[in-house]
Amino acid sequence: MTRRNISDAISNISNRHIEEAADFQIGKKGVRKHFIMRRAVAAAATIMLVFTMSVPALAAADYEPAYNLLYKVSPTIAQKLKPVRMSCEDNGIKFEVISAYVEGSEAKIFISAQDIDGDKIDETTDLFDSYSINTPFDCSSSCENISYDTKTKTATFLISISQWNEQDIIGEKITFRVSEMLSNKQEYDMVLSDLDMNNISTAPETVTPTHIFGGSGTNYSEVENNFRALKATGILYSPVEGVDITAMGYVDGDLHIQVRYENVLKTDNHGYIYFQNNEGEKITCNANVEFSTDSEYQERYVEYIYDLSDIELAEYDAYGYFVTSDTLITGNWSVTFPLEMVSP
Repeated sequence: MTRRNISDAISNISNRHIEEAADFQIGKKGVRKHFIMRRAVAAAATIMLVFTMSVPALAAADYEPAYNLLYKVSPTIAQKLKPVRMSCEDNGIKFEVISAYVEGSEAKIFISAQDIDGDKIDETTDLFDSYSINTPFDCSSSCENISYDTKTKTATFLISISQWNEQDIIGEKITFRVSEMLSNKQEYDMVLSDLDMNNISTAPETVTPTHIFGGSGTNYSEVENNFRALKATGILYSPVEGVDITAMGYVDGDLHIQVRYENVLKTDNHGYIYFQNNEGEKITCNANVEFSTDSEYQERYVEYIYDLSDIELAEYDAYGYFVTSDTLITGNWSVTFPLEMVSP
């Protein structure tokens, strides 16, 4: 198999499993993202790994989950991949770098996380944007959970790295670190049947946030500088545990709906509200703003803003899409290794 064959096969993984990195504002904390990093040269190495592509035996090396995963992509690659079998452990979780592939300015890295003494990891586990990749070059990166093996309680992640100036990164060392993971995530897409849309205030009380963490939407840049938040009026409706709608009102003609996501720094509870009619036509917010109203930044809200000037809202139902989690795993996992060119 040629180096180009391997590149093409690995590219197929990327096409199926890696989403485009979400837009976000650099320097705004608390916004979900696939993040872009600028890092200095990694500090003291914790584990040095050298990757080769010459010896069969993922199965013989007793790493059946990784073997099965890679075999689905390319039997030839799976048969030639040699597992690195170098790892670090903390808090009952073992992180292991399975393999890596690099060509020019692009790198793909397979990493597994195994729960060796409990049931904290599941098919929903993600790295909670707590991972960092320290490199001697400016890069963008993304991380995707691509499989979970219930027998071994192991989640496998695909890390993708691109150097910004598109220069070769072969031979460079990188350090992969993780400090938090989230599991037991629940996903909801539901009608907000108990949300009263008939008595929305046209003159709601507003407050100035103590801090704005960020936001998104086509009108976000217009909203951010002069944003005033609705004053929370208590819980109007709790569609799922950990999600509370705390205020609604019209401000300057636009509908504002305020949501408090409980303990967001430890749960990453998030979502959005939209409207849909019987024909399936949807209305989404023009902007959303994440903010705090207390000095300690503990009470965090997201306010969704809608332009309904040409809409008959009575013809639409309110829907909510929410993702919640209740299992935060903390630890200190770190692996340092060089990126080597795969031999043809």
